[in-house]
Amino acid sequence: MPLHFHVAIGRDIVLADRMDLHLLWTNEGRLFVKPVPRFLLDPAFCQSNLQCPNTCPCDTPADTCRSNPRKVALGFLYTYSCLISSETDFHIANEKRLLPRRDDDTPIDWSDWKTLARELLRMHERDPHGAVHPRFLRAELRLSRINTIHRFTVLPPRFDPYVRGRQNYGSFFRDNLAWMAVATVFVALVLTAMQVGLATDRLREDAAFQRASYGFAVFAILGPLCVFGLVALGALFSLVKDLPLLLGGRRSRSAPNPAILSADPEGAA
Repeated sequence: MPLHFHVAIGRDIVLADRMDLHLLWTNEGRLFVKPVPRFLLDPAFCQSNLQCPNTCPCDTPADTCRSNPRKVALGFLYTYSCLISSETDFHIANEKRLLPRRDDDTPIDWSDWKTLARELLRMHERDPHGAVHPRFLRAELRLSRINTIHRFTVLPPRFDPYVRGRQNYGSFFRDNLAWMAVATVFVALVLTAMQVGLATDRLREDAAFQRASYGFAVFAILGPLCVFGLVALGALFSLVKDLPLLLGGRRSRSAPNPAILSADPEGAA
């Protein structure tokens, strides 16, 4: 969907420099978008790396390079031709720094972007399934569903989410206790209704209603205790699992990495 539509429905466009986060959206109203690297809009780079040569296996029926970097780059640029489909989208992208700028920090021209977008769309129309990586044919994906799939498909199974939405245990308990509070209110309403029913002559003598009231009363006592125990065990399991990473990260932060300090930011992709 175009950028202006995401803004219209209240989503916050969040810059993410990870390709595997590109076009993932959260239930909290965030859309992760990877900015376009400068080299992908360089004509010399595109001519030498993004044009498919005659001997490329992409032209073969086997399509042995469905996951090569060229298809990923073309698919990534194709998503931008859809995200920026009007001049309004173009201004939003420049405001969010999604598109690279010239050396004097001025944005690229709208006419230049239209030329590139038309070429990308024509390429996709000629070969809708072979020109780009299959991931980019599925548009925006919900992060919560990706997390659920990742928990049960990664090998070996560790039940980790694809992207952890909570960065501390306080938010973990807050999110779980929130729905527990809603469930407790519902249980309290049902218990109140049952109490009123037991006060009537018709239901006081009903054996089935008596058994249902007894069973639900026991559930109302034991249910919240069991659920809270499961939440506490989940937090304890996460703590034990993350403890080696936490201790290792603390040791690594105590000594800066010279390779990081001397890295060339222009050479980072």
